[in-house]
Amino acid sequence: MKDETNPNDEGSEAPFPTEESLPGDEAEQRAPTQERRPQWARWGIAAGLSALAAAGLFVFLRGGDAETDVPVTKADVPHAEGKAIVFSKAFRDRAGIVTEPVRLAPLVPRLKVVGTVDFDPAHVAAVGTRIPGLVRSLAKVEGDSVKRGDLLAEIESAELGQAQAGVAVAGAHRKAASINEKRERELAERGLSTAREHEVATATHEEQRALFEAARQRVVAMSGAPGSPFGVYMLRAPLEGTVVERHIFAGQSVDAHLVAFRVANLDHLWVDLSVFESNVDAIHKDDPVEITRVGGEPMPGRVAHVGEVVDPVTRTAEVRIAVSNKERKLRPGQSVTAIIQASGPSRTMLTVPMTAVTYIDGRPTVFLAESPDRVVPTTIELGPNDGTNQGVSSGLSEGQLVVSRGVFALKSELYR
Repeated sequence: MKDETNPNDEGSEAPFPTEESLPGDEAEQRAPTQERRPQWARWGIAAGLSALAAAGLFVFLRGGDAETDVPVTKADVPHAEGKAIVFSKAFRDRAGIVTEPVRLAPLVPRLKVVGTVDFDPAHVAAVGTRIPGLVRSLAKVEGDSVKRGDLLAEIESAELGQAQAGVAVAGAHRKAASINEKRERELAERGLSTAREHEVATATHEEQRALFEAARQRVVAMSGAPGSPFGVYMLRAPLEGTVVERHIFAGQSVDAHLVAFRVANLDHLWVDLSVFESNVDAIHKDDPVEITRVGGEPMPGRVAHVGEVVDPVTRTAEVRIAVSNKERKLRPGQSVTAIIQASGPSRTMLTVPMTAVTYIDGRPTVFLAESPDRVVPTTIELGPNDGTNQGVSSGLSEGQLVVSRGVFALKSELYR
């Protein structure tokens, strides 16, 4: 029987050596092998620690438990519900929203109309050539100030020369007839001539005097003046003012129908307006008017004329405003805005404050209040206004409430 404890016995299995059973050098060589053996355990521990750290970071970024999350506050702004705009009491107080009722009240219109500045017909004159001729010289051009009778231009005219020659001939005949009439009268007084001869001489003298006056008036009608050069037509200013137009040049041939100059006194101008027939009855002569040009300050004026005819196409009547222009703030042809404070009579109609009206998509609109926190944009048709209250032709009923203050805050919500 073999000894199981003998390592030299054949067929026996050698036990695993330990550090105690190994020689000294061999034990030192085997020690590193024993230290590397648990490396997988150390890696597992490191991986676990990394997982725990990542989980902690995730919880930190999440802000902790769901119970500690900060709630999100919703903004207090109006919102649309169909066609209506709904808002809170806090927003109403913050925006200063105020409502007022639609009233049926008398209203004297304060009309705002766009017009055009024009010459006052009483202070403007056209200077025509009257006869054919050739422009000899110009004495005045556009922008020059003139006095009544100042020379504007000289025109050489053969027709005027003939007329002036006719005056000279008629004057000679009149003089001869006057001498003959005087002689016949003296002869008749001395009994050396018959009464018939004296009567014929007197009639001839009267005839020649009439012919002379006719010839002279013809020259005057052609604007020929005594002492002017022969055959030269003198164009003169018919009133004091400014040359505003000139249509001739030196050396130009002209006919008898040309307007050579236009002279106007720019201290007095008119503003032409077209007012709808529904408002014309409220306007009367001498009603005060405020005229405003683009970029300028308001100027006072007054109604000078209210047209009697309504244009069948535009359904408007002409209204003219007289304006003093001594400071030269206006120019003919300029576009201005006129506000007419009509004298009435007043018209009874539905009215709302002018502050209640705004424009949405180019249409006049008010915010109709259905409740303290709910309004509906409502399109209306405007009538006249008096500067404070706006007349309403259609779209509202008496007693309804409209927003009169805070309109801009509500309008801005439509474009949010």
